[in-house]
Amino acid sequence: MDRKLVEDLTRSVQHTTEHIQALITATHDRYVPDIPAASRRIRMAMGPSPDLILRSLTVPACGSAPVLIAYLDSVTDPQVVDHDLIAPLLRTTAPAPTWDQSTLTAGSITGQKAWPGILDDLAAGHTLIFAPGLDHVWSVDTKKYPQRSIERPQTELAVRGPDEAFNESLATQMGQLRRRFRDPALQFQSITVGLWQHEPIMLAYVAGLTNPSLTSLVTARLSRIATGGRANATVVAGLIRDQPRSIFPTIRSTERVDLACHALLEGKVIILVDGDPFVLIAPAPLADFYRTGMDYAGPWYDTSFVRFIRLVGWAIGVYLPGLYIALTEVNTNLLPPALLIMTAGSHAGLPFPPVVEALLMVFVIEVLREAALRLPKTLSVTIGTVGAIVVGTAVVKAGLVSPQMIVVITLTALSFYSAPVYELTGTWRVVNFLMLLAGAVAGVYGLVLVTVWLIGTLIGLTSFGVPYFAPMAPFRAADWRDLLIRVPWTLWRRRLTTAHPEGSRSMGPPVMVPPSPWDRSRS
Repeated sequence: MDRKLVEDLTRSVQHTTEHIQALITATHDRYVPDIPAASRRIRMAMGPSPDLILRSLTVPACGSAPVLIAYLDSVTDPQVVDHDLIAPLLRTTAPAPTWDQSTLTAGSITGQKAWPGILDDLAAGHTLIFAPGLDHVWSVDTKKYPQRSIERPQTELAVRGPDEAFNESLATQMGQLRRRFRDPALQFQSITVGLWQHEPIMLAYVAGLTNPSLTSLVTARLSRIATGGRANATVVAGLIRDQPRSIFPTIRSTERVDLACHALLEGKVIILVDGDPFVLIAPAPLADFYRTGMDYAGPWYDTSFVRFIRLVGWAIGVYLPGLYIALTEVNTNLLPPALLIMTAGSHAGLPFPPVVEALLMVFVIEVLREAALRLPKTLSVTIGTVGAIVVGTAVVKAGLVSPQMIVVITLTALSFYSAPVYELTGTWRVVNFLMLLAGAVAGVYGLVLVTVWLIGTLIGLTSFGVPYFAPMAPFRAADWRDLLIRVPWTLWRRRLTTAHPEGSRSMGPPVMVPPSPWDRSRS
């Protein structure tokens, strides 16, 4: 018998066994209508938690038998509990099985029959109502988590356009998307992950536009996440992307609401993680990491020029140090004589070769960057600026580094930050280091070899089945209108093909309101 078939059968039997055991456990752990036992079970499960509130009420509909109310006041809205639950219960004469229809006025009310679900709801901020003789527990959604207000983006700043960022609350994130998509086609799918924290993850997509195969693929990968701690957006992205060990990010994170909405209109999916202000966009080819929210809020010519600057900045950041080392150390015959004499004279008398100077300055720049990130905001700018000036001047006067090397490394450090997405900056720093070593060992030939490896790597990567290097490879001429340049909106007739949107890809012709008779009379 085929070995793979045997493994599949073994895995299927194991999964079925686990499912049967889970059903047996759930059957033996069902709630029995015994309020004193339920109170003891809750106290034993929650431990000596000071925020656990257990109240016994005398409800007219239940006679002298008490009704137990259980909630955690640290994650529960006490006003909702008092006015929408306790007050109606003290006045009701309706039987307990109909309380969800006649008495309780809160938003979401469900009946829980198993203790695992009962305790999970209690920990999530729900209020539990135990009625005598009722074979299930009323679970009312009364959670209220502390959250910060909606603020401006901190890592993706823009001069023009919407300036609204997500916060850590999942409900608020959904509301921000709903406010921009006033259409029932925007749908959400909830998935809970985590062994202890039970982290809710929400998958957002536009029905009828997002490819169902993409939605199924993302849902399947999210369902397989098994973590013990909090699954923030970075952890989720690292677990569900196509090549988890690649240095290139294949799923994009953003805190901007407008970018998330733009991705939804392209047929992509958005992954919202509770407790993390960054949402994930899938799929995300390399070109998406160089698109910003301001690209779609400014004029097309300005956006096209800025994208050209980003391309030049990328080339400087990746190639400049390695090219400088290659031309001054290995392939000196490629330099004009005057330039060769100047660079050789600047290095005369210095104790280290240019490659060591470059590595020393890269280390200094990284230390300054890390220090600026860790210091308080009021000190980071001063320390970063003064430290760069003082260190640069000191190493030149001490005769450790040439002035040309200071210029090269400074331009390189500044060019790295032309990448709009911060997580891509670390990738290009690694590639820059490889270019530096290749230039020192094999000169220009080494740079060519690393470039060939880089292109091959980018072509081989995928993002949820989408080629990572698209629309360059495979070549898609229709998507180039939003790559190196951004064409005017009057030429924007069809959606990009990156996510393979479902149905019609046409965005419709540009509609212009005809002039009124008053306008014609003036003209």
